[in-house]
Amino acid sequence: MEGKETEGMLKMTTDKRQQKRSRSDREEERDRLSELPDCVVLHIMEFMDTKYAVQTCVLSKRWKDLWKRLTYRGFNTTLFNNVVKFNKFVSGVLSGRDGSVSLLNLEFTRRGMAEPKLFNRLMKYAVLHNVQQFTVSLNLSFRQSFEFRPYIFSCESLTFLKLSFNSFDTSIVALPGSLNMPALKSLQVEAVSFTARDNDYAEPFSTCNVLNTLILDGCSLHKDAKFLSISNSSLSSLTISGSFEGGASKIALSTPNLSSLTVTGHNNHTISSACNLSFLEEVTIDTLGYTLFPNTDLLIISWLQVLTNVKILRLYSGTLLTILRDISNPVSVSTQPPCFVQLKSLILENQPSADISFEQLKRAVEYLLQNSPQRRID
Repeated sequence: MEGKETEGMLKMTTDKRQQKRSRSDREEERDRLSELPDCVVLHIMEFMDTKYAVQTCVLSKRWKDLWKRLTYRGFNTTLFNNVVKFNKFVSGVLSGRDGSVSLLNLEFTRRGMAEPKLFNRLMKYAVLHNVQQFTVSLNLSFRQSFEFRPYIFSCESLTFLKLSFNSFDTSIVALPGSLNMPALKSLQVEAVSFTARDNDYAEPFSTCNVLNTLILDGCSLHKDAKFLSISNSSLSSLTISGSFEGGASKIALSTPNLSSLTVTGHNNHTISSACNLSFLEEVTIDTLGYTLFPNTDLLIISWLQVLTNVKILRLYSGTLLTILRDISNPVSVSTQPPCFVQLKSLILENQPSADISFEQLKRAVEYLLQNSPQRRID
């Protein structure tokens, strides 16, 4: 009797364990993702590429229309075998989205030859659906023209805009004379040209009332424009990166609250200022300032004479070598070195491509600081 009772108890214990295990297995097999509310699922889908987000429509009836309510979309040709499939996909997404939902963030990367019709449709759609962040990268290297319709430059909801064009001719994409984007805080443009309005000045940024950050990369002046006026009282950070394609421009600053300025690349722009830049905290110059361009003697020195209120000055060795070359020029005899009235720190960065000796470094520093009233500078 005792043996049978023990056997029965063991069987009951085994059955209970199997029941617990089966319940645990069922819990693991349960589709927990489907139990999440739509808002959480949509947030997860925002991190997916658009191609894969759209493919979730085949999972179940619930997933069929979820992608249509996404507020972020990214289109990238690297995930498609050919241009036709990519263009068809983009058009299908724009047509299939829920038009009542704002498209807050849009990214468009086109590696091959860009189609202006599709791109202009994309810009127009973004503006009509309250886009806030818009990032574009297009290859225009082998195009002689591109029908660029400036829908985006009258977008009232836009806060961030990055337009990057890979082109040997910066005049292909010409920005309008005025950018009517009242909410824009950050603007980065590459290989575009600026159009003059009523006079010789191109002054596109004065109507961007809350613009904080501006990056100009390889840009130029369009046709009859002779000056680029960067006029904006809210601008605090400015980067000017030059290129061979962009050429040389005359840049006039009217930026009283500018705190950071970076000048890089093959840069031979002349820079002047209508204000004393009293809030200028940091300046970085990483450019030769003269490579392959004529009539650029003392160019970097002329920049520094405009930036004398800077507190932290960062110069790279290629820049220092250019300064040394310039002060060896007889033309420099009649030119006074800059007088840095608030300079607290001078940072010198060495580059392998422009190695500088200790004696050269010492000579450059002595020249730069000889008119500075500060006796002690880190």
